Amino acid sequence: MTSSSPASISPIAVFKNRNFSLLWTGQLVSTIGTALSSLAASIYIYRLTDSALSVGLMLMATAAPSLLVGLFAGVFVDRYDRRKIMITADILRAVLILLVPVLVPLNVVWLYVIVMLTSAIGQFFDPAHESVLPEVASDDELAAANSLIAISSFGSTAVGFAAAGLIASAANINWAFYADAVTFLVSAVCVYLIRIKPIQAEEETSARVVIKNLRAGVRQLFNTPILRSLFSTQVVVLISF
Repeated sequence: MTSSSPASISPIAVFKNRNFSLLWTGQLVSTIGTALSSLAASIYIYRLTDSALSVGLMLMATAAPSLLVGLFAGVFVDRYDRRKIMITADILRAVLILLVPVLVPLNVVWLYVIVMLTSAIGQFFDPAHESVLPEVASDDELAAANSLIAISSFGSTAVGFAAAGLIASAANINWAFYADAVTFLVSAVCVYLIRIKPIQAEEETSARVVIKNLRAGVRQLFNTPILRSLFSTQVVVLISF
């Protein structure tokens, strides 16, 4: 009898893994919601201000936290329970998104604030989600799991954008934010049902340790040719986008 190799395992077979199915479902639903509210926020701000510049500032508010928070978020995630981080991030984002229809009519600035906070919280969710995947999928399943996560991410983003356009043209734009809040809550439930071992931090967590790890990460990035090349390419792609 020959043992199964990664190449002989059907990509769909990974869905028999309960933890992966929950992780994938939560990611699929929340990514649809994130794309939905992202485009809805741009449409909303244009309707309120009739300014293309305001739309550009809205997109900046979405992207800026990745630079300001992303570096520190990764170090933080490496030291705390990633499952709790993801659940907390989903619940906080659901609450913030639900505040859009309440606060924005009072002052349009609230939309920028909520979008920035939501994006900043997402910087903690994303690395936690990525670090959990190798633990919920076995070595034989990992290639298929990564592929399915990537495919669903692109596909769900397209669905979210289409849904935002549909809602904006046929209904009250606030329904886009209500729908997004629901997707975050669904994601939180899916993550709650996943069973993984918590991380045991190898050293204390302090500002000094965080800075030390950031420096080590930057050195690794620029001293490794393949990582340096990927980083350079990514910068160009994101600026173009």
